[in-house]
Amino acid sequence: FSAAGFDVQVHGELHAVIHPDIPRITNVGYLVDGGKVFHPGDALTVPDHPVETLMLPVMAPWSKISEVIDYVRELKPQRAYDIHDALLTDLARPIYDRQIGQLGGSDHLRLTPGESAEV
Repeated sequence: FSAAGFDVQVHGELHAVIHPDIPRITNVGYLVDGGKVFHPGDALTVPDHPVETLMLPVMAPWSKISEVIDYVRELKPQRAYDIHDALLTDLARPIYDRQIGQLGGSDHLRLTPGESAEV
């Protein structure tokens, strides 16, 4: 579909598993303009197109850092911006930044509240 002049493709179907006792809900990701930006929502969905800019869910009740790093490696984006990181403390952020940045293979970035980036 198109939104505000952008071509958007929907990928995925279900939220990542939090715990087997918690029912999974619908979750989709959005690939914008043929791969310029991909927002996977609350799952580590792999789209069928290359991704330039990945909105990377780095911290959630359903994830662990090794899965996040492997996800970046699989998608091979030019850059990955952190999302879903509000639960990280100031003590944890440098650890996540260092590990994702060194092991992920892509530029690893974070925007501060109110900051923007051009992609």
